[in-house]
Amino acid sequence: PTPTAPARPHRSPRAEAPKATAAEEAPMEAVWLMPQGAPVKLRAKAWLDYQNDVKVSDVQLAAREGYESVEHTKRYTTLGMATDQGKLSNINGLAVLADALNEHIPQVGTTTFRPPYTPVTFGALAGEARGEIFQPLRRTPMHDWHDAHGAYWEPVGLWRRPYCYTQGGESHEKSVHREVLNVRNNVGLLDASTLGKIIVKGPDAGRFLDMLYTGVMSTLPIGKCRYGLMCNENGFLSDDGVVARIDEDTWLCHTTSGGADRIHAHMEDWLQCEWWDWQVWTANVTEQYAQVAVVGPNARKLLEKLGGMDVSKEALPFMQWADGTLGGFRARVYRISFSGELSYEIAIPASEGRAFWEACLAAGAEFGVMPYGTEALHVLRAEKGFIMIGDETDGTVIPQDLGLGWAISKKKADYLGKRGQERSFLTDPDRWKLVGLETLDGSVIPDGAIAVAEGKNANGQRNTQGRVTSSYHSPTLGKGIAMGLVLRGPDRMGEVLDFPKIGGGSVKARIVDQVFYDKEGAKQNV
Repeated sequence: PTPTAPARPHRSPRAEAPKATAAEEAPMEAVWLMPQGAPVKLRAKAWLDYQNDVKVSDVQLAAREGYESVEHTKRYTTLGMATDQGKLSNINGLAVLADALNEHIPQVGTTTFRPPYTPVTFGALAGEARGEIFQPLRRTPMHDWHDAHGAYWEPVGLWRRPYCYTQGGESHEKSVHREVLNVRNNVGLLDASTLGKIIVKGPDAGRFLDMLYTGVMSTLPIGKCRYGLMCNENGFLSDDGVVARIDEDTWLCHTTSGGADRIHAHMEDWLQCEWWDWQVWTANVTEQYAQVAVVGPNARKLLEKLGGMDVSKEALPFMQWADGTLGGFRARVYRISFSGELSYEIAIPASEGRAFWEACLAAGAEFGVMPYGTEALHVLRAEKGFIMIGDETDGTVIPQDLGLGWAISKKKADYLGKRGQERSFLTDPDRWKLVGLETLDGSVIPDGAIAVAEGKNANGQRNTQGRVTSSYHSPTLGKGIAMGLVLRGPDRMGEVLDFPKIGGGSVKARIVDQVFYDKEGAKQNV
């Protein structure tokens, strides 16, 4: 077939471009209010700031009231103070102000624009806080060891702590029971590195701590420890922990794991805002040291096998501390107990934490050493009737409610919270106070359960007379134990309370002493 001939290019005829004459226009006139010359009633409905409902009449009133500075007008009217930071309103609003002041706009000026006046991305605001790093997770020096040995993790503030260590196919509950019994019968290791550690130092440090704690810390001898309570200004219990006197003007304050940053900020707040002329310096050294609790009847044998320090009862009595070397590691050994057993808490430099932990495991193998987690820690302390901040406290509880009046000095003129605790509703004898609770059938009361009373209130709900603050199965005692706040609880020993369960039925529990195990403290003082 004959090939198709290429198409010829199309050529359009040349033409002249159209011409037009521009209309004469005067310079654009700035119009900030429509209609111009609107009367007062209309100006009171002419909106400038659509978020804060600022009207033309508001800005004109500000000018008449003498707020001639744009920054003053902004605060008087809230013009441009909404989330758009004036993006939609400020130019119009400032022009209205200039007109009301008979000034040119440049002479009146503008306010300071803040983000997000100039838009930013959500990514810039969030930064790296996304996914697993939404908040930076804090890990102890022994974290990887725990992870490799069956740790079931529990969030404690930003820390991750082992709840328990599972072995084989056992449940978490069985793991906890095994760990508790091993501490009671042999020796357990607890990673206590998350415990808050705050150094308080200076000529006025003792005076400062006497104001901060309900007890007296300034008289604490060097080398000894003392349990202390901190309250807020209203008198409510905020934190507790053991304080150690390091030297003439240095103390080390232990806080709850989740409270170190909060308590350090609390200290600095009072130092910087109220007692700014006191010579006191604080440092949060929580992450500078690993801390290992060696707990149980074989604890001393384990440390003696490591060697290097005399940890006998005579050389290191209960509630004292000593510096030295254990198994070649630099160590500060505190003779304190949160379990009621013979116990030592050893602080070592964080860089040596894991090595020391593994050395303890090796030395304690013949004594039945076993790591234990936070839940076993809770059971152990509940068996001894020790309180836990956040369990027995909720921001409405004072030390006197918990039977901790002995930790409040009768000699000091003042401390933070003293006047708050003197208010009538906090001295009321009908407050709920801490007791032990023992179920009649040995079961475990649901945590947080409410004890009901006779009658109903104005809303038709049953009256209440207490609540459970901590509840566990005690493998040591073979039954359920609990602590709770009960109306005049210590005066009602032996009474039986009724705790309704969700879904029907109830649990009956007798009010008993909160110390379920070794009330005399013989086990921890050996």
